Amino acid sequence: MSDIEDRLAIRELVERWSDGTNNHDWTALEELFTEDAVWDVGAPLDFTAQGGRQIVALLREKMRPSQYVVQTPHAIIVKVQGTTATARSTIHEVCRFADGTGIEMTGTYFDELVKLPQGWRFKRRTYRCTYLNPQPPAGHVFRSFEDAKPSS
Repeated sequence: MSDIEDRLAIRELVERWSDGTNNHDWTALEELFTEDAVWDVGAPLDFTAQGGRQIVALLREKMRPSQYVVQTPHAIIVKVQGTTATARSTIHEVCRFADGTGIEMTGTYFDELVKLPQGWRFKRRTYRCTYLNPQPPAGHVFRSFEDAKPSS
């Protein structure tokens, strides 16, 4: 793989995290991590999980009550060094929960990645929040997680 192909694969990995989160695709999310991966989320949320399966279980628990979540990655910067890499990306997330509460959040992910035979995987994801609005987003929800996914 060339440097450009590696960087593109890593950008796609970052985007697959947001897509899996947005669509509650837990199986796809688990495939993004090494077995010993660490997810470190700082203040004001403050939690850590270790291991791909445990990371996804924690995310699933935190997203369970959501009516929707829309997380979008921006400004993805990747540096590849052989079979390891680092990435930095800005994330914007809007989420509303079934109880009517919600959040809007912006922050930065600092990622450490490793290239395995099956492709690039997160070894460590460190999230630092820049902005958090604890108010529920206004508007109407038109799509739910219970709705059937469109056929491909």
